[in-house]
Amino acid sequence: MFENVREDVRQAVTWHAVPGVRRLFGPRAETIASVLLSAEAQVVLIYRLQAWLRKRGIPLLPVLCRRLTMALAGVSIGDRVEIGPGLLINHGHVVIDGTTRIGPHCSIAPFVTIGLNTGGPDVSFEGPTIGRFVFIGTGAKILGPVTIGDNARIGANAVVLGDVPPNATAVGVPARVVEHEYPLGPARSSSADS
Repeated sequence: MFENVREDVRQAVTWHAVPGVRRLFGPRAETIASVLLSAEAQVVLIYRLQAWLRKRGIPLLPVLCRRLTMALAGVSIGDRVEIGPGLLINHGHVVIDGTTRIGPHCSIAPFVTIGLNTGGPDVSFEGPTIGRFVFIGTGAKILGPVTIGDNARIGANAVVLGDVPPNATAVGVPARVVEHEYPLGPARSSSADS
């Protein structure tokens, strides 16, 4: 858990930097200010606490953590969700539920839903598996037991109901895949560090 928290805080400082605080008080003060001034960074850290409490079987407190994240930034992260280090949630209003796994260093824009596909005859309680360095655009929906590969990009308002290969972009309703000749991001191979 603590290595994830360290990376989450580093991500918060990268995206929510407060250079004035750094100049006046130094990098440690900037780190504290970055977390205190970003509800989205706080949400990720509270989720880490929620997962830690749940894993130890502590009752009620995980539910209170989830309610707090909903109040802070409109973010609801379910009990069966596993999130890798360095998650960036931009501006809140995100729902992540089901048995969902999100890899390290992913970025989620506002109004995104990631979780179960409960419509139609093929109801599944499995959620998506999302790789490393994935960007999910504003309003996107990723539903059901789909796999999103490393470095994939999910376009704004896309509805993803099928797998997206690594280094591809999914756009449209329902989403169609646009593959790229070259990798889009830092996870260039499966052997790269996570």
